[in-house]
Amino acid sequence: MVVCGTRGLAASANRFASWFPPDTTCRLFRDDYRLLLTCKRRLVAAIRTGLRHHLALQLDLHIAARFTSSTAGVSYSESVTDATAKPWTMQQIAAAAGVSVTTVSHTLSGKRPVNPETALRIRRLIDEFGYVPDAGARQLKSGRSRMIGLAVPDISHWYFGRIARGVEEMANERDYGLIICSTSNSDPRREKRYFNLLRTRSIDGLVYTASREIAATDELMKIAESSSPIVLADEDVPGLDDVPSVTSTNYGGAQELGRHLRDLGHTRAVIIAGYAGLHSTVQRVRGIRESFPNALVLHGDFELASGYALASDLLANQVGFTALFASNDLMAIGAMRRLQEAGVRVPEDVSIVGFDDVDMASVVSPGLTTVRQDMLGIGRQSAELLIDAVEAGSTEGIQSIGLPVELVIRGSTAPPPS
Repeated sequence: MVVCGTRGLAASANRFASWFPPDTTCRLFRDDYRLLLTCKRRLVAAIRTGLRHHLALQLDLHIAARFTSSTAGVSYSESVTDATAKPWTMQQIAAAAGVSVTTVSHTLSGKRPVNPETALRIRRLIDEFGYVPDAGARQLKSGRSRMIGLAVPDISHWYFGRIARGVEEMANERDYGLIICSTSNSDPRREKRYFNLLRTRSIDGLVYTASREIAATDELMKIAESSSPIVLADEDVPGLDDVPSVTSTNYGGAQELGRHLRDLGHTRAVIIAGYAGLHSTVQRVRGIRESFPNALVLHGDFELASGYALASDLLANQVGFTALFASNDLMAIGAMRRLQEAGVRVPEDVSIVGFDDVDMASVVSPGLTTVRQDMLGIGRQSAELLIDAVEAGSTEGIQSIGLPVELVIRGSTAPPPS
């Protein structure tokens, strides 16, 4: 409890303010107290809420004791709290800043203009004392949880990890929380539990990423047909043509790789593709076949071991080729390893290209020619589309995005042997 009398009030506040040099973190409180001298009620509230926590965080016990014994007209009967004090409430922020709760609310929401100096003072207090909005109250008022979901097949996989990082960055920038669910390669039971969060409004919307050959499941169709916003990241899903998506320009990237190989003089190519039903696989095969329409296509699962095994099949069946296109870098690197083990020189005998530009692509020998896609950007753009849809109340009018890719030429490609 703090008791203040009118006698000696101004002198006490000025004496307290004079203890701190201008360059300390307490300058804010010195300035605020001088502003509050004209209002006893505000001064009392500021001492009660502000100084108690500030002393705990910024002053040593000696100064705290000096304040208790030396301030005329003020008795400070509560012990100084420790640094684990709870974050301030909006009411405490308002009292310390000398403004109304409404002004603090407007500063946070940005819905109405606030004097810049006042807004700065409020934000400094928020940063100092860790005000956290009441999520429950905010949800009741807005009808939204300010939480979005991300469903990925395997969060431990580098590819989906980068998408998740992009989603998290954008969610944080837009002041939304994020729940991530690893669906174990689109396990229907896990997906159903996750979709239930969307139905019950535990989350406001969902970024969905597929990994295997997939048509829209009944559960996914129900979500897409409801009013719950959903955005597809990295892969379009058959049956969800009206759902906005963010993908790389897979067809165009594969076209560039095909033209690069053709310009080097290659005429015989093989294709190691990913899952047959994935939109990205279909688009990449189409793109490379613009240059090599008769290329043999084998399907794998995007992993190193898959590329290695499929290259073994090509060797065992004595398939003749001078160029190999893999749907992603991992399969390309696996195939390169197997061919090199068999004595095939890369790129002198066979040129190899991939897709993604993973970190490993630049350190293998030779370096892998590939197409660089922006996985972080896919995550960020997907989250931005979703949050825009949440705040608009609908995905209507929100357009799908195809992010550009970049051809990266390294040492794994060369003219075919003469």
